[in-house]
Amino acid sequence: MAEVAVVKRMYVGGFAQPVTTDELRKRFTPFGSVEDVSIPATANGVGTRGFGYVSLEITPTQLQRCIKVYTGAKWKGGELRIEEAKEDFRARLSREQTEATEPAVKPVSRQSRCIDTAEYAGVHAQDMSMVTATAIERFEGWSRNKYGRPVLKHTLMRSNGKALVCDPAKNKHTVDR
Repeated sequence: MAEVAVVKRMYVGGFAQPVTTDELRKRFTPFGSVEDVSIPATANGVGTRGFGYVSLEITPTQLQRCIKVYTGAKWKGGELRIEEAKEDFRARLSREQTEATEPAVKPVSRQSRCIDTAEYAGVHAQDMSMVTATAIERFEGWSRNKYGRPVLKHTLMRSNGKALVCDPAKNKHTVDR
């Protein structure tokens, strides 16, 4: 089975002297096609900070080989450190913006639609009549939580055969006891 090449962003650190993007691009070309190279400059704009980032289109086995070959290797008077880097901030920002503009499609079940949406004022009882906060007293087994919403009391069977009635309106962690 052929491995699929994916774009990976690599951190390359340990430069002893200034390195150009072309030199870094040539250094990583044997392992895959180099998509992007960035070397941050110092705060005053003179020289580099001793590290850079290389984006490679590479298979997982090539990636492991690249890390193994270049980690600890001497280059231009420095010892290289190669690691997989986080996603570029600008790329992540643009991805998040496109995701935010796309409408989130959430599968909706009938139960969640009845409980979560504002168009419904309550949930259904056993006979399929609506249990609302105002008419809760008519229904057996229902109580009102601290926010005034109707909640159903439920019975759990313990391993010893005894029934445990759990009222989520009074204590939410009854099951743990």
